[in-house]
Amino acid sequence: MPRLRNPLLLLATLALLAPATASADLFISEYIEGSSLNKAIEIYNSTGAAVDLSDYELRLYSNGAAAVSQSVTLSGMLADGDVVVVSRSDADPDIVAVTDILAPAVINFNGDDVVELYKLSAASSVDVIGQIGVDPGTAWTNGGVTTVNATIRRKADVCQGDPNGADAFDPSIEWDPFANDTFDGLGSHTSNCGPTPTSSSTWGRVKSLYR
Repeated sequence: MPRLRNPLLLLATLALLAPATASADLFISEYIEGSSLNKAIEIYNSTGAAVDLSDYELRLYSNGAAAVSQSVTLSGMLADGDVVVVSRSDADPDIVAVTDILAPAVINFNGDDVVELYKLSAASSVDVIGQIGVDPGTAWTNGGVTTVNATIRRKADVCQGDPNGADAFDPSIEWDPFANDTFDGLGSHTSNCGPTPTSSSTWGRVKSLYR
């Protein structure tokens, strides 16, 4: 029987090797509502497989509207661990450089508008920023996190979208704030979410702790 030299070290390592939680679906990973037309939405895939984006719409609800104001059906295949950026051609060149889909009608939101990621085959939302049918005034704001003149990024431990567009929206719960016109993180997402590793590979990384 192999003898464990350092049980505390093993426990700590097992915690680090614990399987990441794969997402059930795509979710919005970054939202930019900057100066002028510097606006963008980034969508992240950590489902463990490539996803056909033609099954999804990005929807805009303007000024407290309960009905969709603008929408665009996405396109292409999104690999696991990758993002798709939706923006407009008249945004800052740093945004345009990483943009995959141009959709100026939808990417015309302000801080008080709702953005929804909608799955066509399920006929339901998979993620919503804001509260549909509610105009918060200027923005949804709490705890130093706001949806106006700011960039917000999904916290690394958030592995699912918020599909309930009817409930109150508090951006401080799942989002990290960044200054107005911050674009340096657009085009990739840092996440603790991902597919579950196989048990054999995990054992191969742990067994060296035994003697």
